Amino acid sequence: MVRPIMQHTLSLSMTLLVLLAAVMHASWNVMVKIGNDTLLNMGLTMGLAGFVAVPFLFVTDVPDPASWIYLLGSLVTHLGYYLFLVLAYRHGELSQVYPIARGSAPLLVAVSAWLLPPYEMLALWQMAGVAAISIGILSLSVEKPLSGAHKWEPVAFGLLTGICIMGYMLCDGLGVRAAGETEAQQFGYIAWLFALDAPMLVLFCLWRRGLKPALGYWSTAWKLGLAGGCLSAGAYGISIFAMKSGAFAQVSALRETSVIFAAIMSTFLLKERFRKRRYASVSLVALGAVLLH
Repeated sequence: MVRPIMQHTLSLSMTLLVLLAAVMHASWNVMVKIGNDTLLNMGLTMGLAGFVAVPFLFVTDVPDPASWIYLLGSLVTHLGYYLFLVLAYRHGELSQVYPIARGSAPLLVAVSAWLLPPYEMLALWQMAGVAAISIGILSLSVEKPLSGAHKWEPVAFGLLTGICIMGYMLCDGLGVRAAGETEAQQFGYIAWLFALDAPMLVLFCLWRRGLKPALGYWSTAWKLGLAGGCLSAGAYGISIFAMKSGAFAQVSALRETSVIFAAIMSTFLLKERFRKRRYASVSLVALGAVLLH
């Protein structure tokens, strides 16, 4: 039996919106990295993203029950994403961790979407993009010898983050397509995702840090967290909606051009040293993302 091969193409306007989402995504990641506690920063950002999503529950339609299993899968893999990303940021610089996590995602999404439903086939130049991303990831991984304390952890946790990104991208791409024929249902899927996702991470933060320390920290950082939450909700909401009409790997690749914006931001805002070899690595990942598109 010949399996069906799906073809999806993004419009120019949607392509530009996904690129805007990449800038927004890089921005909120920089905000999470700022401060003394990346876990509480992440919890605050995503908690407020969920708060922002709540009003949209009342102006959108409930997604079709066929999408609920994908919504559950997305919630589980999102939690893994947050935890591994926090661990990666704890042990490594944003300019190293972010390209590994985000650069591995298009490769993983492309392979998974080809092997599993919706069976999306890549063109030859897109396969070249997968190869470029793979080489870029490998060069980041061997940038320094792994001997010594914590040298392996940014790479390992970054790749685990990439695997979680693959998981929730596939779940949400399939989920938004199964949510219903109307945009009200599709946007409803996005709103429910953020509204249900936020409490999980917030409760985990309270368990790990304690009620009083967490609330004390959040009371002083809520403005930055609100800005990050709006950016996070907007960035991923655009990406989910784009997967309704575009190939999963195509959307993922465009979204992961955020590695370039994050690299620039980490250099100027976080004063992280950007080693010469990282320029080549990040550039290769970006080239692969362009070829994938």
